[in-house]
Amino acid sequence: MINFADMSGKIKIEIPKFTWWDWFLIVGFMTVSVVVSVLNGNFSVLSFIAGTCSVLCVIFGVKGSVLNFLFGFLGSCIQGYMALRSGLYANAVLFLLYNVPMQFVGWAQWRKRMLGGGSEGIKTRWMSWPQRALLVILSTAAVWGISRLLLKTDDPQPVSDALAMTVAVGAQFLLTFAFIEQWFMWIVVNGANLVMWAIAATRGVQFAPIMVVQYVFYMMNSIYGIVWWSKMSKKS
Repeated sequence: MINFADMSGKIKIEIPKFTWWDWFLIVGFMTVSVVVSVLNGNFSVLSFIAGTCSVLCVIFGVKGSVLNFLFGFLGSCIQGYMALRSGLYANAVLFLLYNVPMQFVGWAQWRKRMLGGGSEGIKTRWMSWPQRALLVILSTAAVWGISRLLLKTDDPQPVSDALAMTVAVGAQFLLTFAFIEQWFMWIVVNGANLVMWAIAATRGVQFAPIMVVQYVFYMMNSIYGIVWWSKMSKKS
């Protein structure tokens, strides 16, 4: 395990030890992405870099490491640009105007919730039932409202785009404040994005195949995240 000190010198930033599952996600994503792109004749270096950063982000996130926000920042910048080029405006807004600044908020929040000075992850927690009910109500209303707005634009997939954007906003918020329910929301987000990018792939969007592969690996990691964060909550 490699230790670094953050700028305050008070909290350690550690690179956690990767398990076989972590290496499976990293190597698996990189290998499958290259193969799929080559077979489709549309390999995109930009989307490959974005996908790799994002996979590292979610792996560090599962481990409770603040390093997830570094890779989250890089991945969000690149994916926001790609979404903008693809005409997926809600997704572009999500990445560039929400996810990017939230990486800085998350870094600050997680520093306050470190376990063992940063060596044992973070203090995770479950939401109360009233909080969960409020989250479902707000998310449903937001999906309906945003999809109505996107229907007035040239967004090719307004409903999927609205669903992916809205639920991801809630998931990122829960991630920032260390709520375990975020992983269930990421499953919904990943499912919506799988559909959206699969359709984009059929329309010949250059980097869509890699995005499909990326969200398949995200889906698997979200399930893994539920298990890992549940274990960390027992240490809190």
